[in-house]
Amino acid sequence: MKKRSRLQNSFFNFISGMGYRMLTLITAFVVRTVFVKCLNAEYLGINGLYSNILSMLSLAELGFGTAMVYSMYQPLADKNSKKLQQLMKLYQKVYAIIGTVILIIGLCLVPFLDVLIKNQPNVGGLTFYYVLFLLNSVVSYWFFAYRNALLQADQKAYIVTNYNSLFNLIKSVLQIAFLLIFHSFTLYLVTQIICTIGQNIAVAIKVDTMYPFMKKKCDEKLPKQERNKIFRDVKALMLSKISHVALNSTDNIIISAFVGLEWVGLLSNFVLISDAITSILCQITNSITASLGNFFAKENKNEGYTLFCRVDFLNFWLYGFLMVALITLLNPFITIWIGEKYTLCQSAVVCLAINFFIAGFMNTLFTFRSTLGLFTQGQYRPLLVTVINIGLSIALSYRYGITGVLAATSISRLCVNLWYDPWLIHKKGFYKSVKPYFKKWVERILLLGLISVGMLWISNTVFKNGVSITPFALMILFTIVLPNLVLIIVFCRTEEFQYFYNLIRKFFRARPRN
Repeated sequence: MKKRSRLQNSFFNFISGMGYRMLTLITAFVVRTVFVKCLNAEYLGINGLYSNILSMLSLAELGFGTAMVYSMYQPLADKNSKKLQQLMKLYQKVYAIIGTVILIIGLCLVPFLDVLIKNQPNVGGLTFYYVLFLLNSVVSYWFFAYRNALLQADQKAYIVTNYNSLFNLIKSVLQIAFLLIFHSFTLYLVTQIICTIGQNIAVAIKVDTMYPFMKKKCDEKLPKQERNKIFRDVKALMLSKISHVALNSTDNIIISAFVGLEWVGLLSNFVLISDAITSILCQITNSITASLGNFFAKENKNEGYTLFCRVDFLNFWLYGFLMVALITLLNPFITIWIGEKYTLCQSAVVCLAINFFIAGFMNTLFTFRSTLGLFTQGQYRPLLVTVINIGLSIALSYRYGITGVLAATSISRLCVNLWYDPWLIHKKGFYKSVKPYFKKWVERILLLGLISVGMLWISNTVFKNGVSITPFALMILFTIVLPNLVLIIVFCRTEEFQYFYNLIRKFFRARPRN
């Protein structure tokens, strides 16, 4: 069988990932709609709160998966099956330990659940539901989850994605059926657990088929020096992951404890939309991550700077445009979808959209940091971000409520991550000055600010008589055309724009004509 090129593997990963994310987006909306109709808003709050608690517990993974994938790039390039066996054996052992640690810590939190829920809802079985959430997290580590890493490192993430799509569809159909027939939150959660186990087993069988050497017994351990290198990277990634979780998974916990559980339920609908869009856009960088790792393992990594600038520009355009779209369309969409009583104040929506944009910006930076192997540099920086975020979230929640908690996330990232990561990539990864990059991004942010203000004014004008299908459709049209038109006018002469413009022209010219 002919080995695919890096570009081909990236393309397959991208197409498969996009298909999965679109399927996930559609099924998530359908399931959430049925969820809202069959269960009350308090269950939404419980779902959001417990999901965030379990995200916090996933810190036990400590970024080990990322470090393991990075460690496999070189042996895969060298076709060193013995080394891969040693790595996977270590990975299997660590994941078994991680699953057990999550279970123990999760059970220890049971007595403190009341503290995390302000104005506790009149819903029975809160502890039982939490245990089901906990089991879903634990079984993902105990049932062959580590096998995914080999496919990801070998530029075949699309295989994992295809299984994700299949089991996501099965899970969604079953959850909808159980909600409509039994109105049961318990069966909704049990379905998640069963599908998680089934998916991991299916992927494990596929890995054994594709890599026969994985079936052979491996008695040799990874050399101590290499184990130490991996654990040093894990230490740095652990701190980075603490920051990521603190920024993305503590909001619901703080809102529940200091503002009220009902606000967690309202926010969850908005987060569902923004996270669905983020997961789709992440395919752009996720699909090329393994190819970049392979590139830097074989080639001169300085040649990747042009690629970095192009991916960074594409990320800015997509996330910037969609940030504007979220600001102008989120509340109207929620109103049409499930009702005006589920909307948030505009300031909270703006903060959520800004967090969405910043997360996209950081995603590109993290992709290049991981493929360049920049794990240990600045490893204690995430602790500072964590302290700032949690402290600000609690402080601002008293006066500004949910808006203050969301704003704290942006402020904490601005104070540390948004300047340090670009500096590190330029100085240690590509050996270039970061000043032109910072200047470019200041100009981009100012432009997006002006576009957002203008679109908000248009939105207020369009919806001055209330939200309905016709003005919403008109606003969608304005949102698609106007921001992109401004971006084209401003950036049409840049190298990055011309690169993607020529790619599109070549694509359409290459298509056969009837």
